[in-house]
Amino acid sequence: MRRPGEKAGSVALVALSCVTVLAIAVASFLSVSNLALKLGHRSYAKEVSAQLAEMGLEQALRAFNDNATAAAVANAFSSWTLSGITATKSLSLPSSRYGNSGITTAINIRVDHYLGPRKATPWNGLTTYAADDFVWYQGVWYCCKTAPPGKEVPANTTYWTSAPESWNPAANYRIGSIVLFGGTTYQCKVANVGQSPPNPTYWNVPAAVLPRSALTAYVVDNVIFSGGMPYRCIAAHANQLPPNPTYWLSAPVIYAEGVAVLPDSQATTVTTQLRATLAPAALLPNAAGATTSTSLASGGVVDSYNSVTGAYNVGGNIGSSAVLAGENPSGIAVSILTARVNGYVAAPSISSSPFSPNWNYATGTAILTSTPAATIPSTRIDLTRVSRSPHVPQFDIRPVTAPNSLSNPAGTVTLPRPGDIVSADGKYYYATSATLDINSGDILNIDGPVVIDVQPSTAQWWIQGSGKIVIGAPTVPIKPTTSLEIHVSSLLDIGSDTTGGIQNLTLDPTRCVILSTNTVNVSGKNWFWPIIPFYGVVYMPNGFLHVWNTGYNLPIYGALSAKNIYFESIAALHYDTALRTAVISGVDTPYRLTEWRELTDPSDRVALP
Repeated sequence: MRRPGEKAGSVALVALSCVTVLAIAVASFLSVSNLALKLGHRSYAKEVSAQLAEMGLEQALRAFNDNATAAAVANAFSSWTLSGITATKSLSLPSSRYGNSGITTAINIRVDHYLGPRKATPWNGLTTYAADDFVWYQGVWYCCKTAPPGKEVPANTTYWTSAPESWNPAANYRIGSIVLFGGTTYQCKVANVGQSPPNPTYWNVPAAVLPRSALTAYVVDNVIFSGGMPYRCIAAHANQLPPNPTYWLSAPVIYAEGVAVLPDSQATTVTTQLRATLAPAALLPNAAGATTSTSLASGGVVDSYNSVTGAYNVGGNIGSSAVLAGENPSGIAVSILTARVNGYVAAPSISSSPFSPNWNYATGTAILTSTPAATIPSTRIDLTRVSRSPHVPQFDIRPVTAPNSLSNPAGTVTLPRPGDIVSADGKYYYATSATLDINSGDILNIDGPVVIDVQPSTAQWWIQGSGKIVIGAPTVPIKPTTSLEIHVSSLLDIGSDTTGGIQNLTLDPTRCVILSTNTVNVSGKNWFWPIIPFYGVVYMPNGFLHVWNTGYNLPIYGALSAKNIYFESIAALHYDTALRTAVISGVDTPYRLTEWRELTDPSDRVALP
């Protein structure tokens, strides 16, 4: 028999158990919710810190670029803390940028090889270098070990040492260069371009990468990692760690750290640290690049070679990396009718069709392939060589101040003339007061570093009949500093006779540069007739370049860049891939980030202010 109150006691026990279970569930829910909230805050803080770190890279890159121009050189790093080769800076953003989150922020930045001691600049054949100067030359960073007796190019290892970097297929490597490839370091034993490690013909495997330690005795050419960067030992030592420039050499590098502090009781701090390397950007990455349209109206060939490794070899450059590029998003960006392209085509895509409407080609005649063939019976188009991401860089053309005047040559005239003023940068600048007209029978010899500004906005530049410009005459051998840079703002007409035009005896396209600010974007206005083989570059970012080659069909060795490029007849365009690592005279060349990554390993991170 159940006693009185026994039933009530059981109900109370059950109720108490239910309440206990409910309390545990609620507590667990609150705990899980609190943990989820914390994780959400941490995730948000991580995103904020990553954005801050990217902003730090942008700040440093902007300062580096500003400091590369004469107008800003005194100010770009004026608010930074400078010490030896290193510039550092810290800044923060107001918490109101992040709503009511209460997050506080900081950005910490370090730039090694800013334009101070051991300044990082493109190599210039007119500059006298001293020990510790730091230069970019043909895709590789070099440090001057001791002042050269003359204008020694960085290929001379007596005076220059290359910084270790990731292997670059466009770089010109010389004996002694150290690269990283597949996690291993390699040292160049035979000069080469585009020969990737571990090819034993060109590369040796030096001693393994050593640990970073203050107890290790390092010898010259040892490689260690610090801050995720490879460093090359340039003086034997112990107990000296990077970035000490007396003992270690690296490429220019930016470290940027984003810091986000949560408003919790522990002041939880989330950081993201990025590391990036720098190099001058390429103005001419394409054989022919147009911000609107590139058109080959007839047949011919577009291919490439590398002037560093030797002269163009007919039939020996199949499969190289010439690029025809156009950026027109709403019409034909690249048109190829009966020409053969041994390289790539880059045009935007607004259709599911692989070719139209941005790429026009003739069936059976437009060929993009790495396979050499004299006659191909049907259309052969390698779709892996068709890009939908055209890139046609546009940099500012520098204004010119010319202390010397120039009139039309009569007979044979050589520049520089005796008594002409040489500017502080070692060049001779000339300005015309009217159209520069080189008539039939007249010859303008270029025998030094010459810049000609066809100054008035209405003045044109003409080479007519058998009129000729000869770069590299009359001095034999050709002076290593001889070059021609021409600025023109109005129309140009180069050549109209089988013996006239521009003869570049150096065979180096970077030593014949035509820069135009002309904005006439109409076919048939800016005529370029390659009457004799042309070694050079034409940069006309806002104009229409009309290559009129009917009946002559002589080759262009170099690159073309304009708003529109139109080949009237058979094309013979041989792109010099050495231009991908060249800095073009007369154009402001910005620096770019060559590679960057997040430093997630604590041992890779560097201490930042």
